[in-house]
Amino acid sequence: MKDNTCTESRDAVGRQSGFAGLFGNLILVAIKGLAGFLSGSVAITADALNNLTDCASSVLTLLGFSLAARGKDTKHPYGHGRMEYICGFVISILILFTGISVGIDACRQLLHPRHITVTGLTLAVLCISIFGKICMAWYVRYLNQKVSSPALKAVQDDNLSDALVTAVTFIGILAVPYIDIPVDGILGILVCLVILKSGFTSFSENMVLLLGEGADPATKDKIMTIVAEYIPAKSVEDISLHDYGPENKLVFIRITTPLKEETDHISRTLSHIRKEIKQELQIDATLYWALPETVI
Repeated sequence: MKDNTCTESRDAVGRQSGFAGLFGNLILVAIKGLAGFLSGSVAITADALNNLTDCASSVLTLLGFSLAARGKDTKHPYGHGRMEYICGFVISILILFTGISVGIDACRQLLHPRHITVTGLTLAVLCISIFGKICMAWYVRYLNQKVSSPALKAVQDDNLSDALVTAVTFIGILAVPYIDIPVDGILGILVCLVILKSGFTSFSENMVLLLGEGADPATKDKIMTIVAEYIPAKSVEDISLHDYGPENKLVFIRITTPLKEETDHISRTLSHIRKEIKQELQIDATLYWALPETVI
C-alpha cells in the first residue's frame, strides 16, 4: 500500500517546484519581453516565449502532483500516480509547439532581417536570465533529491538548456555590431533546435512511462540479489514490473520450488522477500509459486 506520508511529501515538493517555477518564469517573461521589444531581437523574444511556455509547464507541474497525490478509489484501485506522467506528456507537447513557433519567427528574421539595437539594458537582462535559470535548475535539483521524479528531472534539464540558449544568445548579441550576416535569425534557429530537442526527449520519455515498460536490467539485478538471499536464483522464472506512478510500482515474481518445501516455510520466505524489496526498492512485490509439472 502507498505510504500517505510519502504521498503528501511528494505533493508538497511538487507544489514548491511549481510555484517557484511559475514566479521565476513570469519575471523572466516580463523582462525578456521588454528587452526583446526595445532591441527588436527575435532571439530574445523567442527566449521570452520559451519562458512563457515554462510558466504553463509550472502550472501543469502543480496540477500533476496534486492529482497524483489523490488516494485510491473504486474506479482507480492503483491510485492516480500516472497523472504525473500525463502532465509531463502534455508539457512536452507544449515545448514542441514553442519550438515550432520560434523556428517560424527565426525564418522570417532570416528572410527579412530587422535592425537590432544593442544596449546595456539588453545585455543586463540576458545576464539576469542566465543566472536566474541556473538558480532555478539548482533549486529543482535540490527538491528532486527528496522524491526522484522524472517530471522534475525534465524541468531541471529544461532550465539548464534555457540557460545555455540564453548564453548563446548573449554572445550573438555582442557580435551583432561586427557581423553583417543576420546573426539574430541564426540564433533564433539555434534556440528552436534546442527547444525541439528538449521537447522530443521529454515526449519520448513520458510516452514510454504512459505505455508502460518492464523492469530495467539494474532493477532486475537488485530484485534477483534480494531473492537469491532466500532461495536459489534459478528458481525465478519471470519478473514483471507494473508502474502505476512514481510511488506505486508493483512487481510480480514467478518462482518454482520443489514439492518437498513445507507450506509455513514458503510463507515465511515470501514475507521476507516482499519486505526487503519494499524497503530497498520501494516496490510492492507479489510472489507466487509455480510448481513444476509432474511427469506421468
